[in-house]
Amino acid sequence: MSLLDLPDELLVFIASALDFEDILRLQQVCTRLRGVVKSDSALQYALELRVAGMMDNPASRLVPGERLRILRAKEEAWRLLDLSDRRSIALNHNPSGIYDLTGGTLLLGERRHSENLTGTDAVHTINLHSAFSHAEEQDTRALWSNIDLGKQVIDVGLAIQEHDLIALVTYSYVHEAQMIASVDIHLLKHSTGQPHPAAAKPVLHFENIYYLPGHCSIMLEISGDTLCFLLNNYFPFVNADPVTLVVYNWKTGEPKVSQKRLYSDPTMFNSFVLLSPDTVVLPIIPTNALEVCQFADELTASHPPDSASPNTEASTSSRPQIPFLKTTCILQLPPLHPGALVLRMTCRCEPNPRGPLSSATHADRAVPFYSDPEKAIMILHLHIRLAIGITRVYTMIVHRSSLLRITQDALKHRQNEAVVNPATEEPEPEPSDEYRSVDQHSDAEDTDEGFPHVPGAFFHPFYNPHRHARRSARLDDASRSEDDDTDSEAYPITIPWETWGPAVTRWFADELAGTRWITTTCGQRFVRVRSDGRLRVYDFNQLSLRRYLHTRSMNGEPFGAHPGESILERGELDADEGDEDEDGEDEDGGVDNPEEDGEGDEEGSDVLQIQQERRIRVVLGTTMVADLSAWEMPPQSSLPYIETSFASPDEYESVLLDEDIIVGLKVRVVLL
Repeated sequence: MSLLDLPDELLVFIASALDFEDILRLQQVCTRLRGVVKSDSALQYALELRVAGMMDNPASRLVPGERLRILRAKEEAWRLLDLSDRRSIALNHNPSGIYDLTGGTLLLGERRHSENLTGTDAVHTINLHSAFSHAEEQDTRALWSNIDLGKQVIDVGLAIQEHDLIALVTYSYVHEAQMIASVDIHLLKHSTGQPHPAAAKPVLHFENIYYLPGHCSIMLEISGDTLCFLLNNYFPFVNADPVTLVVYNWKTGEPKVSQKRLYSDPTMFNSFVLLSPDTVVLPIIPTNALEVCQFADELTASHPPDSASPNTEASTSSRPQIPFLKTTCILQLPPLHPGALVLRMTCRCEPNPRGPLSSATHADRAVPFYSDPEKAIMILHLHIRLAIGITRVYTMIVHRSSLLRITQDALKHRQNEAVVNPATEEPEPEPSDEYRSVDQHSDAEDTDEGFPHVPGAFFHPFYNPHRHARRSARLDDASRSEDDDTDSEAYPITIPWETWGPAVTRWFADELAGTRWITTTCGQRFVRVRSDGRLRVYDFNQLSLRRYLHTRSMNGEPFGAHPGESILERGELDADEGDEDEDGEDEDGGVDNPEEDGEGDEEGSDVLQIQQERRIRVVLGTTMVADLSAWEMPPQSSLPYIETSFASPDEYESVLLDEDIIVGLKVRVVLL
C-alpha cells in the first residue's frame, strides 16, 4: 500500500504533524495531495498562521475554519488599511504620563490634581474590543475600570493574556524630610484588582531610595515567570548607583539576577527589551551599542558591589547575594559623528516573549491567535544632540529573532574557535574583526580621568566612548589577572555594526513629536503619523511580503502597475531624508491632491479616489540616513518592508498600535 492509497482523513492527520516547509513541499508532490492540503481548513489555518507571523491560541473555543476566516479578514484589512470601523473613547479622568497598550487592553494613569506636573494617583484600563462591541452612540465611560492603591504610581507592567496580571510600581515616603521613599511592586489580578493568587509575595519591596518626583524613570516588563525591573534614579549627587536592573521570579518573589551601574560607568542605560524569558538586550547610551545579557538559572557570577542607597545595611544583612547579569554579546551601532552625542535611547518589542504553556496562569479564550513574540520587531529610538545645537531622532527596526540568532551564532563561533585552538601556554591568535572580545583594545594611557558628568533625567556623563572602551578593557584585564582560572567565555563578544546590522535592520529619520509614545509596534508592524498628516503602517513580515509580490506577479499585475504604488528594487539605493518633497509629491510617488485627477464619469470615481488616497510602497533595496552631522558615515539598511499610507481622518498627536487596533491620540488643551 502506498501513501496515496490512504483515505483523505489519514493524509490530513499525517500532514498535520509536518512543519511549515514540509506542508508546502507536500502540495507540490501531486494533484491529489495538493487538493488534500487546500481543502482542509486546519492545514490552511496552520499555513496562514505562519505566513502572518501569528501563533495559535489553544484556549480558543473557535473551530479551525472560523479561525482561518478571522485571520484572513484581519490580514486583508491591514493590507487595505481599512479605517472605516472607528470608535471614539471618552475619558472620565485627567490622564497622567503613565500608559500602556497590550493584548487589547489600554491603560492610562490618572492625575487628580491637574496643577501637578508629576504624579499618578490611580490607573484606568479598558478592553478596546469591548468598545467596538458597544453601539457607537453609547457612552464608553462606563467601560473603564479603576485600580487605586492609595499610593503614588510610578510605572506599570501588563501580562493580560498570559497571566491576567498587572504590576503597579508605587512609592511612599518613609523619611519625607530626607526624601527617602519605599519603592514597591504590587502584583494584582487585572480582572479583579485583587492580589494575584499565583504570587507568593503580592508586594515586592525593591529598596528604600532617595526619591524626588520627576527625577526617576522606571521600566517594567513581564515574560513568563520573569519580571524585569529597571530603575534610573537621577537624584543629583546623591545616588552612587543610579541605574539598577533586577530580574525577579514574580511567582516566588525572589530575585534571579541584578545589576547596578554607576555614574562613572560607561555602560549606563535607561531601557531594555526582553528577547526571551532569560535574555535581555540593553541599549548602552555612552558607547552607542546594544548589550545582550543572559540570566539562566545555572548562572553563577561574582556578587554585586555594595550600594550607596540608604537601605544598604538592611539589604546586605537580610537579602541573599544576587548574581550579576551575564553579558554575552555586544552589538555596535553605526558610529557617530565626532560632534554628536546620544542623549537618550528608548526601545520596545511587543508582545513580550511567553513562558511555557505550563507556566501560564490565565487562559484568554476570546482571542483565536496572537502575534508570535519571536518574530516581533524591536523599535529603537536614538535622540542625538548634534554639534550645531539641535536634537534629532533616528529610529531603528530589527526583528527579535535576528538579535537572538546573531548572538547565538557569535557564541557558537567562539566555541568552535575554542575547540580548534585549545588553551595552551602559547599566545592565542588574534580574533577576527567579526567576533572580537571587548578586551581587545589598545592599552593607551587614559588622559581624561575625572571627566565631569551632568546629572538629570535622560542624560548621561559626557564621556568619550573610545576612552571608556579602553578603560573597560584594562579593568577586564585586571580582573583576569586576579583569577587565572577565569573562563575566557565569560567575556562578551563585540560585533561591529558593518558585520551584523545593515542586512537585518531598517533606519528612519524620525520626528521628535512622533517618538513621545513608544507603543507604536506590535508583531511585525510599525505605525506612525508624519507631519504631512498621513497615517503610515510599515509591515516587516518577510513571508507575507514575498507572497504578496509573487501573487501580484502570477496574476499579471506586477507591483507598481497601479496608481499610488512604487517600489525600491533590490540593489537600488535611496536616501531617507525624513522630509517631504517641495513639489507636493510624497517620496512614495503618490499625489497629495486626489481631486486634480478625478475628472471624468462618476462611475469608478470612488475607486479612483481610494487608489489616490491610499499609497503603497515596497522597499526591497537599501536606504541610508543622509545626515553627516549625526553619523560618521550615513547608516545603510536593507530589511525589506511594505509601507501603506492613508490620509488620516483626524489630526492625531500620535498613534498607538495593538494586534488589530490603531489608537489615535487627540489632545485638547484647555486654558484656565
